[in-house]
Amino acid sequence: MTDSPEILSLLSAERDRYILEALDLERRLSFIRHQINSLEGLISGYAQEDQMYHPLGGLSSLSSTQAYLQDSSRQFNRHYEAAASPIVETTSSSSTQVASSTAASNLAASKPKPDISDIPKLHISRKASTIPLLTQYQDYSVQNAILILMRHNPTTHFHVDAIVRDLYGDGLDEEQFKIAKATVSKMLSTGTQARLWYRVLHTQGVYTLTYEKGVTSKPPKGK
Repeated sequence: MTDSPEILSLLSAERDRYILEALDLERRLSFIRHQINSLEGLISGYAQEDQMYHPLGGLSSLSSTQAYLQDSSRQFNRHYEAAASPIVETTSSSSTQVASSTAASNLAASKPKPDISDIPKLHISRKASTIPLLTQYQDYSVQNAILILMRHNPTTHFHVDAIVRDLYGDGLDEEQFKIAKATVSKMLSTGTQARLWYRVLHTQGVYTLTYEKGVTSKPPKGK
């Protein structure tokens, strides 16, 4: 039984390693889900554009979409390379703990936390009937929660459906999702007018934090 502490330490370190890998996979899945939703928005936008404009009108949107797809590819490559952590096999308690600690440090460093100190929290209580946001957003208004989400992913193109899931989780029923989407859509429109973020051109319901000429809508006049 003298080996029990060492065995427990090894098992604990191995468990922590798998927890880190699970978090890594969840983060990659979330990123891929965002990209799928954004591409669905582009497809929907083009389908409507084909019905509204003559063929020559699609040239500028084609250039915009190509730029977006190239940016998405670069984002995924950076995201994958930064998130990937080598699996280290060890035979001692101390080396396993070092490997686990290194993986945790790499995971944290790959995605630095943005500064959200300027984003105010709510000073009033929400109505009991309000659909609750996820824990990390409960102290903020819906508009500020969207801003926090985008600051964590400043180059990502967000589809409104993905924003709803990221703010409220995946447990909403059909009616709750409809209500939450209406609220988020309203706040996205208001935030666009306030230049908190920008609408991606030639799409429906796709927004991003950073203005990019030819890819996003122009800043409102007088801002």
